[in-house]
Amino acid sequence: MPSLLIWAALIATAFSEAPEDLVESLPGWKGKLPSRQFSGFIDVSGKPGVAPAKTMHIHYMYVESEGNPEKDPVILWSNGGPGASSLFGLLTEVGPFRVNEFSTRTPEYNLTGVPTLWRNDYSWSRLGGLVIFDWPPPTGFSYCDDDPEGDGYSCGDWDDTRQAQISFAALEGFFTKFPERASNGLFLTGESYAGVYIPKLAQQIFEHNMEDSWALQGIAVGDVCAGTEVMCSMTDNGFGPYFDLAFLAGHGQMSNQLWETLIDTCGLAHLKYSYEPAVDADACEQALARVSGEVGGYYAYNLYDDCPYQNSFRRRRLGLVEPTGSPQVPQAQAPQEPLYSLLPTSSSPLGTSVDDYICGGGPASSAWANNRVVREHLHVPLRSNFFSGDNAVGMNYELTEKNLIPFYRKMALESKVRVTVYNGDTDPGINSFAAANWTSVGVALPETHSWQPWTVDGCQRMGGYVTSYKGDFRFVTIRGSGHMVPTYKNRAAFALASSVISGKPLLPFVASCSKPP
Repeated sequence: MPSLLIWAALIATAFSEAPEDLVESLPGWKGKLPSRQFSGFIDVSGKPGVAPAKTMHIHYMYVESEGNPEKDPVILWSNGGPGASSLFGLLTEVGPFRVNEFSTRTPEYNLTGVPTLWRNDYSWSRLGGLVIFDWPPPTGFSYCDDDPEGDGYSCGDWDDTRQAQISFAALEGFFTKFPERASNGLFLTGESYAGVYIPKLAQQIFEHNMEDSWALQGIAVGDVCAGTEVMCSMTDNGFGPYFDLAFLAGHGQMSNQLWETLIDTCGLAHLKYSYEPAVDADACEQALARVSGEVGGYYAYNLYDDCPYQNSFRRRRLGLVEPTGSPQVPQAQAPQEPLYSLLPTSSSPLGTSVDDYICGGGPASSAWANNRVVREHLHVPLRSNFFSGDNAVGMNYELTEKNLIPFYRKMALESKVRVTVYNGDTDPGINSFAAANWTSVGVALPETHSWQPWTVDGCQRMGGYVTSYKGDFRFVTIRGSGHMVPTYKNRAAFALASSVISGKPLLPFVASCSKPP
């Protein structure tokens, strides 16, 4: 039998990584956690290159791998915004638990006020250790100086350079807390404006010569803008509405007659670049004016999303769809069947053929984060102002990165980092038509394998399409997914993440196979 001293040493070793941040249990979940979790703050004040000189407390959560934590890679996930909390992504996209509209309808919620957590069968923590940061501060529970109650302006003004410096300092702080994970392999992943966050962080890693020390192996970014000239603020840079019109026409949201009229009267050159003259300016203007009437309303993050939280929204996209006023979030209607019989035991049973998720994750995640008991368990100040926005609403964030395409090309040609750009093919806001264009024409790498279908089962259950290029660079679409791919198509997102981490190809479509389609 080991002596008491040996047992004490073993226990100290097992909990040597930031023991003060260890999460013993999560409110809303009964029973043992699938793997150890940590929640706390990383102080990045005084770091070289970090300005202005504020004490920045970056909130992080680390979910250890459900497999082999000592060997499995670290997967960093980041939401975008700017200003969106990555805790939202952990709770509604990639983490071991999910929340949804049923989370606030359970008997347990009625007793405790804590939204119920459902097990996510396709958590990325099954593939590696999962870490999220709420950045830039004061996003999420992050804050500056001694002001956890500060608003979105309390940490000063932001731009893409300052955010990159802070993100590198936060990651450096994480590996200081968990030095034994630095050599496991690192994958940087995220969505939306993380299409700027993640490559800018990678730039910092290369500039500090840490790609080998941290074993940077891969990057995967979804439904992204790659700079103000690439999917962000495109109408401010001479781009026309071609890809948005092609998306709407390709999804049957306008008549064939109108689409053909647009092509004939405007011309492709004018539709792609607004500074090019139209074939017939008056007729083109008249045709464009008809688009919003034919298309009607749609949710900017998912063309086919019919959630009660979204069906009153109409979003402006390049002037094609006029808003009906301030978006309202109606209360979800009660189900017709007895409520408790519909409650899921995991994230997947209530998925549908269109969207493999349950509505209401946003409001439920906010309710969970703002609960006092939750904050106690996450080791965050009880009085924190949990700030989470989108498009920098409520904070000063200047989009200063114009074009990251040269960096994507540089990574492909000059590094060993595998790069995947993916896109849900029903996302109107950052659509796959435009993404396919910049990843091919813009990055301009030779194809190693042309556009082909991929599946989640190696048979006929379609995941989407993939095009591969020189230098381990690829573009992947996810069939039927909107902007938040891990939310809308959880199983397909897991299959894609598994491919990213393993370095193995996505599974092909097989016309004749023994599995059911």
